[in-house]
Amino acid sequence: MNRLGQETSLYLRQHQSNPVDWYPWGQEAFARAREEDRPVLLSVGYSSCHWCHVMAHDCFEDERLAALQNRLFISIKVDREERPDVDRVYMAALQALTGSGGWPMTMFLLPDGRPFYGGTYFPRHDRHGLPGFGRVLDSVADAYRTRHQEAVRVAQDLTRELAAAPEARESPELLPLAEPGLRTCSNTLAARADPVHGGFGGAPKFPQAPLLEFLLTRAALTGDERALAVARKTLEGMAKGGIQDQLGGGFHRYSVDDQWAVPHFEKMLYDQAQLIACYLHLFLVAREPGALHTARRTADFALAELRLADGGFAASLDADTPAGEGATYLWSRSELEALAADDQAGLEQLFRLDPKAMVDQRLVLQAARGWEASAGDLPGDPMGGPLRQRLLEVRRRRPQPSRDEKVVSAWNAAMVSALSELGVVTGESRYQVAAETTGSLLLGAAGGVEGRLPHLVEGSVGRLPAQLEDLAQTGLAALQLHEATGRTIWFDWALALATQADREMRDPGTGLWFDIADGQDPLLLVRPMGLDDGAVRSGNSLMVELCLRLGALTGDRAWSERAEAALGILGPAAAGMPAGMGGLLHCAQLHSSGMLELAIVTEDAAVDHLALVRAARLRHLPNLAVAVGRRTGGDGGGRCGPPLAKDRDPLPQGATAFVCHHFACLLPTCDPAVMTGQLESAIPAQGGAATGRSRP
Repeated sequence: MNRLGQETSLYLRQHQSNPVDWYPWGQEAFARAREEDRPVLLSVGYSSCHWCHVMAHDCFEDERLAALQNRLFISIKVDREERPDVDRVYMAALQALTGSGGWPMTMFLLPDGRPFYGGTYFPRHDRHGLPGFGRVLDSVADAYRTRHQEAVRVAQDLTRELAAAPEARESPELLPLAEPGLRTCSNTLAARADPVHGGFGGAPKFPQAPLLEFLLTRAALTGDERALAVARKTLEGMAKGGIQDQLGGGFHRYSVDDQWAVPHFEKMLYDQAQLIACYLHLFLVAREPGALHTARRTADFALAELRLADGGFAASLDADTPAGEGATYLWSRSELEALAADDQAGLEQLFRLDPKAMVDQRLVLQAARGWEASAGDLPGDPMGGPLRQRLLEVRRRRPQPSRDEKVVSAWNAAMVSALSELGVVTGESRYQVAAETTGSLLLGAAGGVEGRLPHLVEGSVGRLPAQLEDLAQTGLAALQLHEATGRTIWFDWALALATQADREMRDPGTGLWFDIADGQDPLLLVRPMGLDDGAVRSGNSLMVELCLRLGALTGDRAWSERAEAALGILGPAAAGMPAGMGGLLHCAQLHSSGMLELAIVTEDAAVDHLALVRAARLRHLPNLAVAVGRRTGGDGGGRCGPPLAKDRDPLPQGATAFVCHHFACLLPTCDPAVMTGQLESAIPAQGGAATGRSRP
């Protein structure tokens, strides 16, 4: 057993029996590299990564290759989910070196940590145009010894490139993207979309939830029918395909083909959270019952398979099992026909058995029908019934994928937001209870509103400092919980998280935010600043949205100005590369359309604010910020809640809604129908600006 046996990361522990002399990331490894003048081999991956497992088996478990690696290098193993900052720095270096990236990531560093060569997966022997790992080890070590100055020069150039920050916002002309630019970005994405199967680009095909969210935001706020059509085509294609687990629910990471048919089988928490939101928002925009059904199935999968005993959510389910990659999910035709001997018609009605959608000569299940064809079934349970249960029972007896039970704050917060919104829209309390339980777990691990959120939650405590993504995503989740529960503590926590991120991570030179606080890890070459929205949104786009919402809820222009400054500097990048900045485009659309404000005020003991919230959320209004306030102690008492709600009194009839824009409000009402009419009139794309406003 090497040093990794003492680590808490499942991914690191998976390598504890390798003959490789692994170190975890830390001072000890780099000190030894400097002392012995040996280069560092940095290997980065995660527990549910199939090709990480393949390389471990091919290379790191091989005694001969391990002996060579131990002789030539100091080896460090990093879990990218545990240390996204380390991953981001060296992935940027790999992309600069090769033009692409991925996991496993294999980087070669000088003893001081500066990279000079890298790649992803290397096979044991030369294969498919890839050099064998032993040849790579020999070549890189030889280059370090015999062409040392060249390696140093490459490392210097790379480090200089990594340290380059976006240009400071020096000109007032750098304004956030307005409607013409956003329309162009949306049309560019639509032109790149697959008109037959949905999605963007060819195989492999990823969900790209931040892009879908931007298109749905545009559809909701501007009536952009083309954006809606692209989002709908993609989400329905995914729901029909093998990328969705047609038996157990939930989505696999991506499809290896361009038709969503054959997945890469790991299931990630962040995909489930983001796709619950996307499908729910599609339902709210298009009234597509199949979308709501998919949102609920995905949420039910997460609650059943990823939720832990303490209320947190595990990071992922592995792609591999002892029986092979994806073996849990695959079926032979004869097996299916035997299990459905008394219901062949039901089998054909439920599943498409495509001979082209196979792995190891076994079928990947796809849905036989699209949403339109199955619309009549949706009020019942088209995904249930005796046949489906029979197949599930057989599947449960197979070897199951392992579960990585690390609780990542940002990903859990994304699930809190999704479940809370789903609970409000559907009225199903189980989703809201789960959201509050997970939110309370995060708040407890932080030590309360004035405490410090950790990156990872282990039991009732945390480990590793929060990064920007953790703080901003949790801030947004806290605002969602405030809206649903009416409790002021959630708003207070959102404000505290945003204040911490702004104080510790904002770069005054650019107006953007670093991923970590200054000095958080002295071993890192540079402070990473993530700007791209890939599989998940960047910390910067999350922070921009949090600032926009806090600006609306507090009336403090400083928050709005923070968001506008970031949108201004990143606008040209988003316009030039819309496919990589969906989260930022979503924020730019919120800013362009203008934030709407809804204050709901009740008496101290009232619990009826949720009827108004639910009425407001039965249409997708992504630019709506909701504040819930309470009047305490009768007429002479005080008031609690966000500033938007604090100076208002409820009408005698009960919980009272104030629809506002920039703190100019329409007449208060207790009637949900009147309130929703006011909200409708406040959206220019749906009938013109609101009229009849009165100052509070």
